[in-house]
Amino acid sequence: MNHNVGDDFVRIGIISLLQAVLGEFETTVIHKHFPAGVRGRLWQQVDRMTRGISKRFDWRGRLARMADFLPLNAAEDKILNCDLLVQSGAPMYWKNRWSTCAQTEWFAPLVEKRWRQISQRVPLLNLGAGSCQAWGSDGAEIVSDPECRSFIDRFTRWSSLTTVRDKLAQNIVRECGHEVPLLPCPAIFSPGALNIQGQPGQYIALNYMPYGGHYDLAETGAEARQKWENVFCKTARDLARRQACMLICHDRAELQLAECLLPDIPRFHSEVWQDYLHAYSRCSSAVVNRVHGAVVAAVMGKQVLLTGNDTRLLMAAEIPGVTVHPVQEVWDSFEERVADMLRRPLKEQPTAFLETTRSRYIELLRPILSA
Repeated sequence: MNHNVGDDFVRIGIISLLQAVLGEFETTVIHKHFPAGVRGRLWQQVDRMTRGISKRFDWRGRLARMADFLPLNAAEDKILNCDLLVQSGAPMYWKNRWSTCAQTEWFAPLVEKRWRQISQRVPLLNLGAGSCQAWGSDGAEIVSDPECRSFIDRFTRWSSLTTVRDKLAQNIVRECGHEVPLLPCPAIFSPGALNIQGQPGQYIALNYMPYGGHYDLAETGAEARQKWENVFCKTARDLARRQACMLICHDRAELQLAECLLPDIPRFHSEVWQDYLHAYSRCSSAVVNRVHGAVVAAVMGKQVLLTGNDTRLLMAAEIPGVTVHPVQEVWDSFEERVADMLRRPLKEQPTAFLETTRSRYIELLRPILSA
């Protein structure tokens, strides 16, 4: 959907699991951040055409909310005509100064308004749900919020199956009254779904994000951003002087930043999400901020050092081969940590881990989908 490469890794991983139980089926993709797209082709075109509009005045959100006042068209509506609805893994549980999971733009129009009409015959699955809090959070700020608790309780009760991808997410749901299984993110199955294997290493894959992640949830400010920029860029330049490196840029903003900060290091960027799996398959190791870049590189047998600033790091900690460090803990030792990783022996693809995890997912899905 050209929205987030990591989302595509998760989606194709989930589809491969469902195919193992159901065989072949038709898949319809919904861009949940523009819920009006569920109404049919016209609104899907509106989604694509308006993605470049400034977020300053929330034009897309307003447009989607206005569309929700229109009558439902049962003949074209994607959810009203589905046989199975899957929420495809992402941060599901969060609360920060700007928003909470209870305020998400898609739950009311897609789940409450539509799926509830067909809930007696259509299962709802929430697979690979995660947390997204500032590093060090125990989730108490979410659990203590009545609206967040209500959202988590309803979504979990209504779902035929919920799996979570990190320990904090599991604990948050537990504190809201539900026990759910912790399983590695379904993105681990995406290379295998496309028959992409790890290749002999051609370069060290690098990936840089300001603050080390999507958001500055701890509100560390400009000084912290500058400090991480200096540390990462110095390490990247030193690495590139000794061996081949490639900056893997997951979106245009990262590409532009890489061109500005590290112009002498080759860059990779594509509008085709599958290309990223091939790019990670050709690396020898990876030093990244993108959690899903870390995940797919690791399951293709690469040594990975992942740094970040929020609890999505916990997701990657469930994957063999990924070493996880919060950015604020490696400002003074980042280059040394990278050197330690590069000295380790080469890995093999974690076949047993993948097979065991896949079997567990299928074990949970089969009774629900057997009908």
